[in-house]
Amino acid sequence: MSSHSVHGEPAFPAAAFGAALASLGIADVFTTAGEDTAALAAALTPQRVRVVAARQEAGAVAMAGGSTLASGRRPAVLVLTASDALAVALPGILDAVTSRTPLLVFTPPTRPDPGDRVLADLTLADAAGALTYDLPGSRPVGSVVAEAARVAEEHLLPVVVRLPDTQACGSVPDSSAGEPHDAEPPMDLLAAPMAAPAVVEELAQLLSRARRPVFLAGRGSVRARAELEALAEQAGALLATSAAACGLFTGNPWSLGIAGVLAPPDMAELLAAADVVMAWGCSLDAWTTRHGQMAPKARLAQIDLDPAALGLHQRIDVGVLGDCARTAHAVQQALPAQDGYRTQAVRHRIATRGHWHDIGYQPMLEPADRIDPRTLTLALDAVLPDQRTLTVEHGHLMGHPLSYLRSPDAGAFRLAGSRLGLASGIGAALARPDRLAVTTLGLGSALTTAADLESAARLRARLLIVVYDEDQEQHLGEGTTEQAADLTLIAAGHGCPSIVVRRAADLSPLADWLAAPERYPLLLHAHITPCRWWADQLTDAGTS
Repeated sequence: MSSHSVHGEPAFPAAAFGAALASLGIADVFTTAGEDTAALAAALTPQRVRVVAARQEAGAVAMAGGSTLASGRRPAVLVLTASDALAVALPGILDAVTSRTPLLVFTPPTRPDPGDRVLADLTLADAAGALTYDLPGSRPVGSVVAEAARVAEEHLLPVVVRLPDTQACGSVPDSSAGEPHDAEPPMDLLAAPMAAPAVVEELAQLLSRARRPVFLAGRGSVRARAELEALAEQAGALLATSAAACGLFTGNPWSLGIAGVLAPPDMAELLAAADVVMAWGCSLDAWTTRHGQMAPKARLAQIDLDPAALGLHQRIDVGVLGDCARTAHAVQQALPAQDGYRTQAVRHRIATRGHWHDIGYQPMLEPADRIDPRTLTLALDAVLPDQRTLTVEHGHLMGHPLSYLRSPDAGAFRLAGSRLGLASGIGAALARPDRLAVTTLGLGSALTTAADLESAARLRARLLIVVYDEDQEQHLGEGTTEQAADLTLIAAGHGCPSIVVRRAADLSPLADWLAAPERYPLLLHAHITPCRWWADQLTDAGTS
């Protein structure tokens, strides 16, 4: 697995590693293409563990993250194969931390070479917010894999494990070997925090006095839907999400959708009238809070596993350190049932005005070679199957797909970090071959991460790549421009067919691709009219 393998064999017992993964239901190991990949695949294939190779480490991490969230199963595993790979993978690890994505990352041992030390040291992962562990040579691989998976899932974070130097200390014991009696615990980490009984009672009292409560769920609560819906029903609370938890309450008649900047006008009004807002695993940044104007008169409680998140972006009245699902369940036991905000008038308003699809718009004046992004995205939403996974890359263009492309549930949605949308979409496509995978990004990201197009084609990912292109020219600074590169030629060179879209009629070939039995990616290069309609509606509301 590492750069110190001998005769093509991994430097640790890959068979035992694969057996441990298989026993936990972990189906995929992501890595980078290279000389060690074949040996790793040969060792893991008998365990029915698939090895997926990306072209670079940040892309491999993003694929693993997309796979983890789309599958809803155990964390995906990333195996780094070079001593400096951790530094290259760091953007993807940081995105996994930000998106609360449980991952297992195994990195090679650090050699005493001072030139490698800075790049390979676990302090890099520590600084990014991941949980780290230096595996001693005496520790069986199987026990470490099991413990790392438990910790990653409980803390909703990536766990980075540095493997021992087998040349210095001998081979790592097989997971079937007995545990040494004097061995230290595999992970010296505390269990996820639980809200204290007094705090649970305080939350119950806050809800019991509320007339118009709203629950605001972020990505730290995506595994707590059942508990949050049960408590919301008892409290009479409406439900909303941050952009990052889009789709969490899809199908619930009391769901307002995305809160904040992208909230439809009627839903923004319902949120503004709330007298209590409980934020569950939500960082409450400016986009989510509508620049502080989401619910200006409400008492605000925030529940989160991360103490640093409490009150970070927004003043709060109550901060609770605890697991969202267990805290919600505990509060439900202490709260009498009440109607709260759930009236028939509110329900009718949500049903008829709760989504941007329900609201008309005045299309931008479209030149012959440009399409309004809302027109484009609505047309895509109509033609694409309902059962889909949606990856939206974070950036100034994300408002279009977030508002007009629907996702069936939170497991079908991922808000990926900058330059990670394409790789993350590939991971989602591989994890859920039963659903069409869609990923959206800007032109700059598509050009920067073009190597991932080769991965999508080689892996035969059933993936629709939607590139929103606002600029015919690339702006290079100091007033200098040059004609943009031809993305369709770049995609073709990587084995990925494409369609250029300048008007709705240009989408007609998409139906043929959707009907084709073969699995392969398709790139949609959409030339759109520059448009920030959400900024206009904020200005109209006086909250810009």
